[in-house]
Amino acid sequence: MAEKKPATVTMKKVKGTTYVVSAFYNEAAKETIFDKLQHIAERDVTAAVPVMKK
Repeated sequence: MAEKKPATVTMKKVKGTTYVVSAFYNEAAKETIFDKLQHIAERDVTAAVPVMKK
């Protein structure tokens, strides 16, 4: 299998050490990153809000 080329590559130097971060995206994905982050936020809110029993 041929190696995929990263969609983005970011280089950041911190105190003499260079960090290289490569990002890959699934082109067959059915939901966007916004959709995924929204689901995560909704789960976090649901978990953080105490359920009031009547």
